[in-house]
Amino acid sequence: MTALLPVFGLIVLGAILARIGPLGDDGWRAVEQLTYWLLLPALLVLKLGGTDLSDYTVGPMVIAMAGAVIIATVCLLAVYRLTGIGGPAYTSVIQGAIRQNTYIGVASVGALYGEAGEALAAVGIAAVIPLVNSISIWVLTRMAGRDPVTGLRVLWAMLKNPIFVACMLGIALNASGIGIHPMVAEGLDKLAGGALALGLLAVGAGLRFAVLRTGWPALLLSNAVKLVALPALTMALAIPLGLTGVPLAVAVLFNALPSSASSYVFARQLGGDHELMAAILTTQVIMAAVTLPAFLAAV
Repeated sequence: MTALLPVFGLIVLGAILARIGPLGDDGWRAVEQLTYWLLLPALLVLKLGGTDLSDYTVGPMVIAMAGAVIIATVCLLAVYRLTGIGGPAYTSVIQGAIRQNTYIGVASVGALYGEAGEALAAVGIAAVIPLVNSISIWVLTRMAGRDPVTGLRVLWAMLKNPIFVACMLGIALNASGIGIHPMVAEGLDKLAGGALALGLLAVGAGLRFAVLRTGWPALLLSNAVKLVALPALTMALAIPLGLTGVPLAVAVLFNALPSSASSYVFARQLGGDHELMAAILTTQVIMAAVTLPAFLAAV
């Protein structure tokens, strides 16, 4: 779809600038941190707190997205021993299969469905981020030889996640009827204006082609689940629930996205195979340029 060309165009531009531009690794890391901690949260609070979602079917969308993630995770765990892939590497397979890149998702639905799409995307983010983060922490601590996970540890990880906190704040403002004061909304809008462009550039800058040497069976398994099986499962769950139109498209699109860059951070911090994770992230962005439009056309 032509509406997605600017999204992937900015990713390509970020990859080029990372290699020939004025910013080094530290500069791009600063861009990513600024976007992650401030600009994208501002966008999510604005969309969730200031948009009327009463005309949309949100419940079935959330059920379809979360249900597909849970089914995919259970299936991957069931075949773990059969794959012959080691524990640390398999944590990267699972992370790559269930997480979503928020920057690409919000930019894509904005280009395709406007402000309503962005608000629904924010609802989906609020529903899925706690789930995929909890699963990722549990899998990493169980398979990578670190301390066993506890409910308190998962909760603390959620409270440190600025995307999750922003979503909860936006939902609270919307549900309470308080909304967002026009002056605050104007400030948030100015912050949010740079979120997606900088986020997409940072996605491109984070691509690591040098790691595409080994681990192809694990990489292909993760990519097949993430880019094909997960969106197909989402569609299979959503349609019987009566989901149609933009909510259906947003649900399928978000579960068809390449995995989040935070997967790499989790892998490094919790003992996963971070090099395999980098390879999965890089190839998924490339492959999603084909699979994402295909699923949107199917919807």
